[in-house]
Amino acid sequence: MCSIWQNSPGCSMNQQTWGYSAGDMLHCRISRPVASCLLAVLALTGGCGKSNEAAREQREARAQARAGAQAANERQAAAGAAADDLVAAVSGTDTSAPVSLRFKLAEQPRVGKTMRLQLALSQAAGLEIDAMHVSLLPREGLDVKSLHTIDYIGPTTGATQQIQVDVLPTQTGVLGLAVNVLVDSAGGSVVRSFTIPLIAIEPQS
Repeated sequence: MCSIWQNSPGCSMNQQTWGYSAGDMLHCRISRPVASCLLAVLALTGGCGKSNEAAREQREARAQARAGAQAANERQAAAGAAADDLVAAVSGTDTSAPVSLRFKLAEQPRVGKTMRLQLALSQAAGLEIDAMHVSLLPREGLDVKSLHTIDYIGPTTGATQQIQVDVLPTQTGVLGLAVNVLVDSAGGSVVRSFTIPLIAIEPQS
């Protein structure tokens, strides 16, 4: 017996038979109690869809967070490996200085050939610096082909600034690059001086 559908004018389906056509259903209507049940089911189905969507978004957010953390760890590991190749610049200040300087040579300095010098200017952990002014002063027999001065305004606390310097040896022997750093902070202004020694050799024949 069909208990869902009720006859309406023009409906050829009745409660004693299941025989009906597609056209018959167009003239039938659903009983009020059954309609209420169907609406409730549809509402629950829609709610499940929203719940599934929220769960999917949470999974994607967690995956992105894991990927971001992994990338940060890889960058930190790469920075640590790169730092192992750097050499501390010569300085007469103590270890309590607000900044420290390390450097790395891309190649052996040769007379008449411009070379790249990598500097890493590290700020003391926990010290808030308002500004830093870096001056590059080449000694005799050495020219600086890149910027001679660099300014950092409001650098991130504890950050390390990467500086690329192009230098050109003009004579053989022990050369030097002086780096003066003026540090402005709430405690006042201080200047720290560093020296980077370079040994230039004859150009390749």
